[in-house]
Amino acid sequence: MENIKLTRRSFLKTVGLGALSMLLPSPVSDASAALIDLDPPLARILRYKLLIHEEPNARSKNSGFFKYDDIISLPKLIYVENIFKKKVGWYQISDTEYIEAAWVQPVFNRLNPVPRDPLPEGGTLGEITVPKVPVYLKPNVRNIHRTFYYENNFWVLKLEHDEYGLPWYELWDDLNGLSYYVPARTVHLTKPEEVSPIHPDVAPDAKRIELDLYKQEIRAFEYDRLVFKTLCSTGIRDGLTPVGRWMTHRKRPCRRMVNEPANPNVYDLPGVPWVSYITIFGVAFHGAFWHSNWGNVMSNGCINMKAEDAKWIYRWTTPAVPFDQYYHTEETGTRVDVVTGYGGV
Repeated sequence: MENIKLTRRSFLKTVGLGALSMLLPSPVSDASAALIDLDPPLARILRYKLLIHEEPNARSKNSGFFKYDDIISLPKLIYVENIFKKKVGWYQISDTEYIEAAWVQPVFNRLNPVPRDPLPEGGTLGEITVPKVPVYLKPNVRNIHRTFYYENNFWVLKLEHDEYGLPWYELWDDLNGLSYYVPARTVHLTKPEEVSPIHPDVAPDAKRIELDLYKQEIRAFEYDRLVFKTLCSTGIRDGLTPVGRWMTHRKRPCRRMVNEPANPNVYDLPGVPWVSYITIFGVAFHGAFWHSNWGNVMSNGCINMKAEDAKWIYRWTTPAVPFDQYYHTEETGTRVDVVTGYGGV
């Protein structure tokens, strides 16, 4: 970080999240123990150089910058209108320092109890609950210089201990079939009630979703009554998120997403959470941890959402995914109407 005023030093706090700092607290063996909050709300920087502006305006002067993956205390969120009369989010650090909310991920630093009993045969779902965690090829052996992030989901195969007796989880890479390891206390093992269906008593054909490409908005209805609404980010170019009538016919709680060879946009995103597909070509609702630019096009065709919103869609739509399954598909699912927002599909 450069050119940061001294008056902000007491405000900023970079969180060291190396493997050693994750493992120093004494192990917690009682799985019923409460989640441990080590910090207040934090923020992870999502741009390689996020400028600090003197006003909540991208054209204003800047006084420094944050780097990608910097962790700071979560500033105050404000909204201002841009030249197009659209509300835009900014984080206010001080009276003269602002950063764009589109490139900040709100996070927490939470450690978890480690269960005494073995994990279920075949594995179970787990969620990263710290801002970032280094990834190893074996427990505490060979850091592969990859990072997993807050709200990433992974299929946890088993619990192992390193030579010092410290616990690590084996996480399955669902793309290449390999396994990687992270300190166990950085992962929350998902409970069945956390992913149980929402409003299962409502008839499946009474549920429907409307995705408005113009407003970049998702609206969910039960018997034509609005029950959920949120902003999202769809395909950058027309046609990437296809207009028409679709359905959530297959789902998985996590997925490593990599660009197709012909796609000029290179990306490799492990642990993408709460994936609900609507086409056979892989267009899906899912959580996004690489931006927070909700209400603006950002994706290669999928419907990017806050992880918590994607989880709601995952739980509310049909088919329901059995808790012990990594992937589930049926012939039918919840209806999804993707509309242009100009009065038709």
